[in-house]
Amino acid sequence: MKRYSLIVALFLMGMISFAQDIDKAKMNKDLKVAQTVLNSLVNDNRSANWGNNNEEQAQYIEDYGVILTMPRNRAFGFTIAPEMPPMPDFSNAIARSFEVIEDIRIDIEDEELDEETRAEIEAERAERRAELAERQAELERRAEIAMERAQVKIMQMDSMRNEKIAENKEQVIEFLLDYGQLISQLKDSDKILVMEKGQDMRFYRNAQGVEAVKSNRLSIEAKVSDLRAFQKGKIDREEAKSRIAINQKAEVKPLAKDLTLLQTIMRRLYAKDLSDTYYLNSRMPYDQIEGLGVIFYMDMVSSIRSGSDFWNVPTQDREDLTQEERDELIKSLYPRFEEELIDNILEYGKNVNSLADDEQLIFKVGITKCTDCGIPETLELQVKGKTLKDLKSGKINQNQALNDLKVVKGALQ
Repeated sequence: MKRYSLIVALFLMGMISFAQDIDKAKMNKDLKVAQTVLNSLVNDNRSANWGNNNEEQAQYIEDYGVILTMPRNRAFGFTIAPEMPPMPDFSNAIARSFEVIEDIRIDIEDEELDEETRAEIEAERAERRAELAERQAELERRAEIAMERAQVKIMQMDSMRNEKIAENKEQVIEFLLDYGQLISQLKDSDKILVMEKGQDMRFYRNAQGVEAVKSNRLSIEAKVSDLRAFQKGKIDREEAKSRIAINQKAEVKPLAKDLTLLQTIMRRLYAKDLSDTYYLNSRMPYDQIEGLGVIFYMDMVSSIRSGSDFWNVPTQDREDLTQEERDELIKSLYPRFEEELIDNILEYGKNVNSLADDEQLIFKVGITKCTDCGIPETLELQVKGKTLKDLKSGKINQNQALNDLKVVKGALQ
């Protein structure tokens, strides 16, 4: 009971700290406006429909800043590595099969072939071989032409993508310098990061066939202090531009094995058949951001509608609940869900060694809908890599780790 009280106290402290520093409603509004401006700039002022809403595209992370997103410039690449072997000579195999069948027929019929007849057969076979060889050569020519055309097309698409990347860089820099101040509540120590979302598919013609490779991803980051210095005239535009960090890696670093394992464990713990509170409604996507760490996204649900007026709650084996009964049950499950989630993050997260000491393991959790239940819409949990390592090594205990874990709750629903 004491332990649970400590957790509740920590939650309240996290909420109070957030409320004092940030007006959440204004922050959400600022993020939507900023994302809309960015969308318009990188989309040439055309209506942008990227398949996501602004809430998914823009997010505020306490003690880091803001992450805004833009879509990948989807293009297809084609690389021949290594060179494919020559096309098999089908003509010889086909000709040989015809000849074997003819020889079998002659043997079955026990024919005695005179020299003139045998010469006619050999002439026919030579003519057939020549015709098949010509068709083989034509097939190879057509394949070569198709490959050349495909490569030219892909080179054109890559060129268009490179031009668009260069254009996007300028548009994002313009956005940061001229519109970064739209997000007014950020601290000078915060950052604004704009990054591409999604991946290109690049196809390789090789012994393994077709494979998809994670390709480069553009990200551009500015310090709020530099943007404000520019706005106040303390530095000129060129100096402000020079302080903006542009990163375009040749290949996106895959998620480390220990983080992949943590993702797998959490997905299993919060599967419908194992969780006894809320369960996952997604595959736990993530963002990996250099200098920040890893953000896992958990969309939690609790119930399934049964007919028009009733609900089933799978994790509790409860069926045909009224709306009122369903809401009361969901509300009662929240404290246990919150406590168990923190326990699981610390218990399994302490095995993560790939994060740097100052990088963070972040879980951004969407809470199941429950109108007028008094539970938060969202829950964000942050813990530094150093805390996890110290907990694993025994330098700190569970309660000390809890003190280092930051909790940010969204608005009550």
